[in-house]
Amino acid sequence: MPELSDNCGKCGLEFPYALPRCPICHKSVCDSCLIRMGGNTFCGTDCSHAFFFGGEEEIDESESPKFEDGE
Repeated sequence: MPELSDNCGKCGLEFPYALPRCPICHKSVCDSCLIRMGGNTFCGTDCSHAFFFGGEEEIDESESPKFEDGE
């Protein structure tokens, strides 16, 4: 039976155990390469910022409802 191992998606090193995966890009990442932010483990700052700040869309003020005086 083959042994389980995992390769780091950043540095490429092989480890004899499963590594945590980035919740955005699903790369496995080792302890020396990972970034921790908000209690989560990410492969880099791009993925960590996308997780926390990337989901919001800009609001176009021209499409917001206008209220008339007296309402």
